[in-house]
Amino acid sequence: MNIIDIVNRQVLTIENCESEPIHIPGSIQPHGMLLALFPDSGEIRYCSANTIQFIDKQPIEILGQPLSAICPTLWEKVQPSLDKENSPFHPVVAGGLQITIHESGEFRILTIEKRKDQENDPDYAFDQTKGFIGYLERSRSLKELCQNIAVETARITGFDRVMIYRFDKAYNGEVFAESRREDLPPYLDLHYPHTDIPAQARELYLRNLLRFIPDVQYEPVPLLTMANGQEQQLDLSDVTLRSVSPIHIQYLKNMGVGASMSVSIILEGKLWGLITCHHYSPLYLSAQQKKAALLQGHFLSSQIRVQQVAEEHAINVNVEAHLQQLLNRIDQDEDLSQKFDQFTSLLSVTNATGVVILHEGKIYEKGLVPSRDKVLGLIRWVGNHVKSSLFSTNNLSKRYPEGAAMSKYGSGLIFHAMGKPTDSCVIWFREELEHAVKWAGRPDTAVQKDPAGKPLSPRKSFEIWKEIVKNQSAAWRASEINAAIRFATSLQNHFHLTYLRNEENRLRVLNERLQQANQELSNINWITSHDLKEPLRKIQLMSSRIVYEGGDSLSETIKVHIEKINNSASRMQHLVDDILSYSLLNNRNNMFTLGDLGPIIAEVKAELEEELLEKNGLLSIQEMPQSLRLVTHQIGQLFTNLISNSIKFAQPGVPPEIYINYHVEKGRDILEVALPADKNFYCVRISDNGIGFESRYNEKIFDIFYKLHDRNTYAGTGIGLAICKKILENHQGAITASGDAGKGAIFRIYLPVE
Repeated sequence: MNIIDIVNRQVLTIENCESEPIHIPGSIQPHGMLLALFPDSGEIRYCSANTIQFIDKQPIEILGQPLSAICPTLWEKVQPSLDKENSPFHPVVAGGLQITIHESGEFRILTIEKRKDQENDPDYAFDQTKGFIGYLERSRSLKELCQNIAVETARITGFDRVMIYRFDKAYNGEVFAESRREDLPPYLDLHYPHTDIPAQARELYLRNLLRFIPDVQYEPVPLLTMANGQEQQLDLSDVTLRSVSPIHIQYLKNMGVGASMSVSIILEGKLWGLITCHHYSPLYLSAQQKKAALLQGHFLSSQIRVQQVAEEHAINVNVEAHLQQLLNRIDQDEDLSQKFDQFTSLLSVTNATGVVILHEGKIYEKGLVPSRDKVLGLIRWVGNHVKSSLFSTNNLSKRYPEGAAMSKYGSGLIFHAMGKPTDSCVIWFREELEHAVKWAGRPDTAVQKDPAGKPLSPRKSFEIWKEIVKNQSAAWRASEINAAIRFATSLQNHFHLTYLRNEENRLRVLNERLQQANQELSNINWITSHDLKEPLRKIQLMSSRIVYEGGDSLSETIKVHIEKINNSASRMQHLVDDILSYSLLNNRNNMFTLGDLGPIIAEVKAELEEELLEKNGLLSIQEMPQSLRLVTHQIGQLFTNLISNSIKFAQPGVPPEIYINYHVEKGRDILEVALPADKNFYCVRISDNGIGFESRYNEKIFDIFYKLHDRNTYAGTGIGLAICKKILENHQGAITASGDAGKGAIFRIYLPVE
């Protein structure tokens, strides 16, 4: 039989340890042995090279054989458990051996160790639980609880040093609590770089909650199998006997450690930290001791969140009290300058060292804050680079290029925009908290080279190195950020309500003035329709009587003057009528009905027939839109004004030609006037060949009383086109004009398609 080992002989250094396949080392630690067999037949496919020490059989005697034939008693004990979930801390006991069973692909792995427990103490679990309760009663913080766990774990296991090792977000480690032999140097508060525990090792800590190395000087025991061309590596991820990375072993040797144990601390499915135990000589533990150490880890894992919530709650109670004081002041009637002085809890609500409020161009300050120029520069930067209303950091210089210049008073901040950041915002500042981080050796020299250029694997120096951390403040807690959000949001709502109240008052005053103006206009309309018309009628009546009664006795000069009086009175009469027509367009009592444009324009044409015949004119009307929402008499007045203008402003000696047609346009395509983009409009086009006008008057001609021509040449009041514009506005439409002097004019009427 040809037997080979499956030892992984990949050349490893500190530079490639991140990719080290530590789950398939192909070897185990010598304080136990390993068998890998098929669960149905019990045939042994792999075994460790040290089987003779545990079952008095050499590997050549057992490979390829069923366990039932090699060790019937052992097979009888383990066979019922091959298809069950087995905990390494509830082993199968067979005589002086204890066996742990793991599943690895198609195999079942048996790890066999010699028992060190002569008998189990039935009261041990009770005593340990009682101890846990005592920790809770004595511990006033998470750090104190961790310290008690470290002391108890050292007592249970006998390790010289027990550390509670906590990870940060980047998996750099910190010794958070420590129990040590009195003659040993302290490691408390020391930091270790994340490279000390690579990612694949952290993954295995999530699967194996306890890793034990009783003697770091051990010689790995190779795993053996029969050579048949189908050899494969054996996954030992769940095997506590798994041989440890030689890089880690060298790391422990460099620290002078003789034995090591780690217990995983899991929080919400992630590796929060480790209970790390060091002994400075070999140390072997019983199953009961290892189980007790694991229980310490389980207990601490269960209490971390409880302690964190309790600490957060204590802070939150204080924050909430200050927040309520602020919220009660917000709704007071004083302006912000008075109210700001009464915001006595504005710093305490977030435990800040300074605060700034920007509102309506004014800056209000409390506590220690950067200069106003620096604050305004920060506000502009946030407005240009931060999209959300909330921005918080405890290291402003990392995000803001000018942050280092204001770090003394503004290393950390909570920025809450109340609308546009550059118009209104609240900023809480925290001053710089310069502090030293003690590293166990320089983290940037984890890989060192000897003079020959070969990398050291791993570092040998653990001399304390201090890193001075600048431009950082204490981190903001969730309760402080939430309180900042609630205060800023409430203040923003108050500003909005104040603005709405002020706008309401302003609009109320404007409305009262508008009502007064409307009343005055009504009085003017009354005067126009009654008081002005009556004197005009008397002027016309008296001038006619003078001509009638004077007869031939009147001189020609007097007759000319009387005729001028009559003409002026007539023009005045037309002006009064037009003003009255224009004012009546504001009457909202006009009734809209569904109607067709064709009949309305035909009626207008009939009314103007005599004028057209007089000038030998042409009025061509194509088929017009139907079913429009109209005020019929207003639309009639509209077309009367436009068509009569085309007749009136015909070129001398040229018969007027007037063409009316239409098409449909989308609101978004009509550029001359502002109309709803999502609606369609009938565009009724009225063109003529009259005298036209220059394009600079395209909009001016719709102004009331505006006339392009003198009254002696063309009669009129200058109100007709203003009336047309008002009619179209009443119909949610518009009118435009374009002219070409000497060639004619084009009017476009836009009416919404219903």
